[in-house]
Amino acid sequence: MKKIILFFGLIALLASCSDFLDREPLDQISTEQYWKSARDLENYTLQFYPNFPTFRNVSAGYLGTIGWDAFRGSDHQIFQTPSTQLNGTRTIVQSGGGWNWDNIRSVNIFFENYRKVEDIPVNVQHFIGEAHFFKAWFYFDLVRQFGDVPWYSKSLQMDSPELFNARTPRTQVIDSVLWHLDKAVENLKFLKDANGGNNRLSKEAALIFKSRVALFEGTWQKYHAGTAFGTSGANASKYLQAAVDAVTELMTPNKYKVGIFSSGLPGEDYNKLFSSTNLSSNTEVVLWCKFDKTQTTFSHNFQQFITGRTSQVSVTMELVKNYLGKDGNPYDYLAVANTTKGTAFLSKIANDCDPRLAQVIWTPGQVQWDNTAGKVLFTKPYLDKSGEVKNHTGFQLRKGADPKDPTAGDAQGFSTGCETGAVIFRYAEALLNYAEAQAELGLPVDYSKSINLLRKRAGMPDFKVVADPTRTTYADFGYPLSDELQEIRRERAVELACEGFRFDDWRRWRAHNLFSGKRPKGFPYLKSEYAPNLVVLTDVNNLVDAFQKSLANGYQFNAARDYLNCIPTNEITLNPALVQNPGW
Repeated sequence: MKKIILFFGLIALLASCSDFLDREPLDQISTEQYWKSARDLENYTLQFYPNFPTFRNVSAGYLGTIGWDAFRGSDHQIFQTPSTQLNGTRTIVQSGGGWNWDNIRSVNIFFENYRKVEDIPVNVQHFIGEAHFFKAWFYFDLVRQFGDVPWYSKSLQMDSPELFNARTPRTQVIDSVLWHLDKAVENLKFLKDANGGNNRLSKEAALIFKSRVALFEGTWQKYHAGTAFGTSGANASKYLQAAVDAVTELMTPNKYKVGIFSSGLPGEDYNKLFSSTNLSSNTEVVLWCKFDKTQTTFSHNFQQFITGRTSQVSVTMELVKNYLGKDGNPYDYLAVANTTKGTAFLSKIANDCDPRLAQVIWTPGQVQWDNTAGKVLFTKPYLDKSGEVKNHTGFQLRKGADPKDPTAGDAQGFSTGCETGAVIFRYAEALLNYAEAQAELGLPVDYSKSINLLRKRAGMPDFKVVADPTRTTYADFGYPLSDELQEIRRERAVELACEGFRFDDWRRWRAHNLFSGKRPKGFPYLKSEYAPNLVVLTDVNNLVDAFQKSLANGYQFNAARDYLNCIPTNEITLNPALVQNPGW
C-alpha cells in the first residue's frame, strides 16, 4: 500500500525517503523487522506530519487554512451556503463524523516499541519528543470536537476490553495532553538545532501548541461553566496560567529562536508570511510545510485561487469591523458606508485603516497577478461571477496572494504547480495567547512584549484600551466583558484573520451571540458598478446580504447542542458506556 506523505522541508529533499513511500503501513510491520535504529523512529513519526493543516488537506476548497473557517463555521468568513453548525441544521451521524482513533493507536504503538531500539539516547530523544507531541495533537483534536473522550494508553486490538471504556472527563484528557507536551518540550530539539529547521517540530513549536491547548481549555471552562458543556470542578485558572507559563518560557532571552518578522514595510510584511515559497529563515514561522512541484502530489492551487478566483469563500463585514483606524482608534465602518459606496468604500477603508486590512482583502488598484499571464489590477469584487470565481460579500479574500507567483492568475492553466509555503505555527499566536490568558486571569499584561510587537510590524500605534462607541455594550459576546478583553479579542481577530482560528475562538468563548439570529453582511453595494440586470441582495443599509433568503431569521444556532459534535450512534451501539453529547 502506497503511503502518500506531505514532505516538510528536509523530508522533501531526502532521496532516501523513496523506500518510505512504498513500504507497508508502519503499524503492520512486525517488531522483528522494525524498531532497530533511530532512523526507524524518525521514519515512524514522519507518517504523522501530513495531519498538520495545509493547502492540501483541509476542507476549504483550494485555499487551505486561509479559507478553513468559512467551511467549518465562522462569523468572519462565509461559503456560498450557510454553515450548518452556525445554523443549527446538523443531523445525527451514524458513523464517521471525526470519531477516528487510528492515529492514537499508531502513536501508542510507538510508545510500546521505541525502547527496543539499540541506539544512544541523543539519537532517539528528538523522535520520542515528536511522538509525545503528536499524541497531544491527536487527543486535543478529539477533545475540541467531542469534549470527553476515552483515554487510551496502549494500542488496542479487536478483543481489547478497553474498547468498551467510558468517556474520560475532558479536563483529565487535557491534563494528559499538557503532560505529553511537557515531555515533548523536554525531548525535542531547539529550533536552531532541529534537523530540517522550521520544517520539523521543535521545542518552540511544542510551547506554542501548549499555550494554544491551555488557553482553549481555560477559556472553555470559564465561559461554559454552569452549562452542559462545562466540567464540574474544573479549574479554568490552572489552564490559563499554563498558557502564560508556556509563552513566558518561550520569551526567555536568547534561549529560543523566535521573533516577529519585519522588513520595515508595514504594507507588505504581514502578507509575506503567507505568500512566500521559502520560510526557512523566518524567525516568526516556527513550523511550516514546504511544497515542491517536482513531486506532483506536493504542490497545490492556492495562488491560482487567491489571485483570480475565490473558491466561493468571502470575508464578512463582521471581520472588517475589527480593524482600527491608522490612528489606533475605533473606525465607524457603518457610518462611512452610509456616504461611500462600492469600490470607493474599499479604497477609503484601505487608506484609513490598519494596513493589515488591505493585506487580507482586495482593494482597487492592487496587482492581482503580474507574470506570464500578463498584468491585471483588481478593479471590483467578483459579485457578478459564478461558481468557484464568485464573491458573495464584496470583501474578496487576498491574504497570501503573490502576484509574481508563476501560477498566479492561472498563468499555467489549472494545475497543481504552486509552491507557496503553509504556515503551521508562528510566534504571533503565542504572543496573543499570552496577552489573552494574562487578561483573563486579571493580571497586568506586558503589551510591550506581546501585542505591541505585532502592532509595530503593521505600522500601528501601541495597544490601548478603549471604550468603542461602535460596539454595543456587551452585546457582541452576550455577557459582560472588560474593554481590555474586548480589545485583545479584536487584535486576535485582526492578526489571525482567515487562518482557521475563529471557529475555535467563538466556541471556547461561548460566543454564539456574535451571529445567532443574525446574518453575515458585506460591503455597501453600488449598483452602477455592475450590469443593470445583476441581482445582489442587500439589507436596509444597502450592505450586501447574501443569505437574506436562505437565512430569513438569521442563524438558528442551537446553543444547547452545537458546541460539540454528535458521537456516531453506531459507536454508542457498539459501546453502551459511551454517553451522547448534550442535545443530540
